[in-house]
Amino acid sequence: MEERRVVSTVRKFLEEKGYDGLIVSSWQNVYYCSSFTGYGDALLLITKTKKFIVTDSRYYVQAEKQSGDFELVKSPAWSLEKMTELVKQENVKKLGYEDLAVLHTMYVNYFEKLGAELFGVGDLFLKSRVIKTPEEIARVEAACDLASAALERTFKYIKAGVTEIGLAARLEYEMRTAGADKPSFDTIIASGVRGSMPHGTASDKVIEEGDGVTIDFGAFYGGMCSDMTRTVFVGEPSAEMRKIYEVVKEAQQTAIDGYKPGMKGKDLDKLARDVIAGYGYGEYFGHSLGHGVGIDVHEGVPVSPGSELVLEKGMIFSVEPGIYVPGLGGVRIEDLVTIGDNGKLRMVTKAPVKDLLIF
Repeated sequence: MEERRVVSTVRKFLEEKGYDGLIVSSWQNVYYCSSFTGYGDALLLITKTKKFIVTDSRYYVQAEKQSGDFELVKSPAWSLEKMTELVKQENVKKLGYEDLAVLHTMYVNYFEKLGAELFGVGDLFLKSRVIKTPEEIARVEAACDLASAALERTFKYIKAGVTEIGLAARLEYEMRTAGADKPSFDTIIASGVRGSMPHGTASDKVIEEGDGVTIDFGAFYGGMCSDMTRTVFVGEPSAEMRKIYEVVKEAQQTAIDGYKPGMKGKDLDKLARDVIAGYGYGEYFGHSLGHGVGIDVHEGVPVSPGSELVLEKGMIFSVEPGIYVPGLGGVRIEDLVTIGDNGKLRMVTKAPVKDLLIF
């Protein structure tokens, strides 16, 4: 079986640093390295020549099927005795660990007791994960397609008298019945004045005539997340809310059309931010224009005012300008993009229309 790209990256890292092995403990990176989906119930030990997956009897068959190129160690994942034995067996003297994902109590009660000299690996995995393979991009695209279709089927339920949480449940039902493993995150539905809260998770508020309804959601499918936002209206919006919608739409399109190779995150952010500020709403756009998406719904690639990161081919990131006016409401439009072969941004989200929708 061909070695996974990330395992080759890990072994190159071990060689360069002079380490003997690395324990992978976060579910995201266990999955990334091994394809194991028993999230949170396995650890990996990768050395320069071997690789082990440690998990218990609930997952033996699953681990052999998903991670057959790893040697299966039959034990509770966090068994200190078993991992200590394995570290000693493989003569691991210098051991890397995920210092960005390990709690202090885990470090003191587990890692420090393994009998090896410990070294944090920092952003090793994140730097690898932000550059997607074509297959990984295709899986994010599939998650986007699934979520977009679910939203289309949910449109008929958007009406006055429905609660935000009821609408969220319907949308999540549509995603699950279409094949999603779960939502990427807690679905955000914020209607009326609640729309001024960018992350207003669905509440028991009843949607009323004239409300704007911001819907921010995603599907976790094939080990990858999608993330998109649409703001729609139940009944005729006020003149100001209609204007805000058109400003946000223009800001997003300006950023997408204005991307040029070599741009940093802050450059792309500025394209959208300048449009919003030009209409007098600058103070009401408080968050970054975007973020990376992959195994996690927020995965590196800051597209923010201070980001010096150069946007590269293989990255997937959101473009999501918004305007949020306390006491009035808010609008956000969000899609995922990547950098195409022609050097321009290519839409990963193939979504329902972004023209102003009134139900």
